[in-house]
Amino acid sequence: MGRIRAGARRALVAVAATTAMVAGGAAVAPSASAATVVTPPLKDDTYVLSSYYGARCMPVRSASTFHLGQDLGAASGTDVRAVAKGKVVKAGAVRGFGQWVVIDHTLDGKKFSSLYAHVIDGDARVKVGQTVKKGQHIADVGSTGTSTSPHLHLEVWKGGYPSGTTVDPLKFLKYRGVDLTTRSIRNYTRSTPPSSCSYFTAGKVNLRTGPGTGYPVMRTLQSNVRISGTPGVAPGEWRQVTRNGRTGWVHRDYVSPSYTSQGSRYSLSTLNLRSKPSTSSKVVRSLPADAHLTMLRDLKGSWQRVRYGSTNGWVHARCISDTRDGAQVVRNASGATYSWVATSTLYLRQGATTSSAKVATLRRDDRVTHLATMSGGWIKVKVGSKTGYVASRYLTSDRP
Repeated sequence: MGRIRAGARRALVAVAATTAMVAGGAAVAPSASAATVVTPPLKDDTYVLSSYYGARCMPVRSASTFHLGQDLGAASGTDVRAVAKGKVVKAGAVRGFGQWVVIDHTLDGKKFSSLYAHVIDGDARVKVGQTVKKGQHIADVGSTGTSTSPHLHLEVWKGGYPSGTTVDPLKFLKYRGVDLTTRSIRNYTRSTPPSSCSYFTAGKVNLRTGPGTGYPVMRTLQSNVRISGTPGVAPGEWRQVTRNGRTGWVHRDYVSPSYTSQGSRYSLSTLNLRSKPSTSSKVVRSLPADAHLTMLRDLKGSWQRVRYGSTNGWVHARCISDTRDGAQVVRNASGATYSWVATSTLYLRQGATTSSAKVATLRRDDRVTHLATMSGGWIKVKVGSKTGYVASRYLTSDRP
């Protein structure tokens, strides 16, 4: 019944559109019947319209600030069809889109290209140079490349890809007899983008005076520093961003709408997460021992900026470890590994248990050489001429 109602709705829309076209004589726009009719890229009632053509905030790291196409969310494996007869000019793997198919068409004497991206395998069903028919099954919906879920990204290029210009696929198809908005399961609201987008640096990166590595460096930004940009501006390889009132350029691969993990650490014991890299700063949260921490940027002095749950802050580097067992491993030129005692008193024992006899008492900042890998929270080490076992959670790679 739902499909019957959907079909009836499309029929009524078509009748209304035709009536509107003829009303008023020459004052109305040309009807779709005057143009070559195309076919939808996905079957009716198999997709939802999500991201629309136009300026936007980057939805994921490295994405464009101007969406050059129309996204149709659909189940993985859904048939993708050529909107018109044409010749395949691109098929297979590509950076960003993952997998794609590009087809050149001649419609009413003019050249257009249709681009189908994030498909499962771009050259599985068609090959470059192949002529395809309108409605031919050319690919399958996937989520390859820079994508958050299965969908078809459809672009239309007037004058051909890539030398031409993009047009709104919804308007292009509607003019040629296909209204995707009436054939979908659901349409997300088409919202106006904000005047400014909030981003984070996805790694340590140079802010430059222009869009390229040949331009002077204005300053170096640490990982996960908050920056801002304007929707639609600089949609190419480089992004124009602003940090604390200074506007410059960074490569798109270093711009993300969310925090980017720089690795993981674990708290050696209970400790305070602070608002600034100082023991005099405000405590924003108390962390338990063995708390899993996400590193957000490089060290600032002896302090590390981290994220615990949804809270960001600073912890002293000597209070965290890169393993849950607790020992951070540092490799020297000879290949040996070593670390330092991170607690006021640590017993060197004959065996890997607290019931074993004490060999020596180690003090904070004593350096130990690792003789084996960690196991069960213990590690065999050498201190001076003595060897034994210590609890690895009390060792750190942070040189005193």
